[in-house]
Amino acid sequence: MKPLPPFRSIEAFAAAVELRSLTAAAEALGLSLPALSRRIRILEEHLGAPLLERLPRGVVPTARGAAYAAELLPALDALRQATERARQADRRAVRISLIPTLAMTWLLPRLPGFQMAHPGIRLDLHGSADCVEPGAGVADLALRLGEGGWPGVMRVASMPLHLVVVASPDLPLGQPQDLLHLPLLGPAHRPEFWPEWARAVGIDPALLPPVRGFDSLQMLYEAAAHGLGVAIALDRLVRPWIENGRLVAPLDHRVASSRGIHLLTASRPAPPVRVVRDWLRAEMTRSAA
Repeated sequence: MKPLPPFRSIEAFAAAVELRSLTAAAEALGLSLPALSRRIRILEEHLGAPLLERLPRGVVPTARGAAYAAELLPALDALRQATERARQADRRAVRISLIPTLAMTWLLPRLPGFQMAHPGIRLDLHGSADCVEPGAGVADLALRLGEGGWPGVMRVASMPLHLVVVASPDLPLGQPQDLLHLPLLGPAHRPEFWPEWARAVGIDPALLPPVRGFDSLQMLYEAAAHGLGVAIALDRLVRPWIENGRLVAPLDHRVASSRGIHLLTASRPAPPVRVVRDWLRAEMTRSAA
């Protein structure tokens, strides 16, 4: 039996075919454009043929890609439905998909209170950078970082975020202009964070040094704590590093981000999901106050 290609490569190809755009597919899956392209390239190498034709505006499947997609997309839908049916036996388990750093810094500290109030509901956390569709078999609810506006799901709450510059206490940083001479760190999947902050404080983004990207926010903040450079951070998620003194925010420039944390759900959630949804909405409102 020949091995199947990686499922993430199949998922990336399917998203590109359905959305007809690599950029839109990367955004839908919560990936950077290079990461999405790498996954599709792995699939093409596995099959020994190009599957997508790049156009000035978007992509279209090649003849081989169209034939593959015609069989693949219904199979993916069947897989989602089978997964959902297999999980119907335990409807008291509510699955939440969210980025791992948000789980570690924001959600996990709040779970003991929820469990005391609702001992009959078990929360299963699915840590992933991919943007999954609630109700499609992977998760009942999703907490996602972005501008919002995901098709096919309901956004029931949002929590605003601010961009702050953080660094090790040992790194010399006293004014924004110092950044022009220091190594910069940022999230690889959100390259717009540094330019967004720079424009807000009156610095031309073109003058910023090259930014070293990291695939996860937790890795990014750890790199800054170890003195590898100055990081652009999201205030609510970097707070534990600041509270324990491993990072400081030396600049008095807190910039509202165009991105926020959004709570997504399917249109008709089951009763236990509604309980968790309402609790998460209340916690997000309390955090934003």
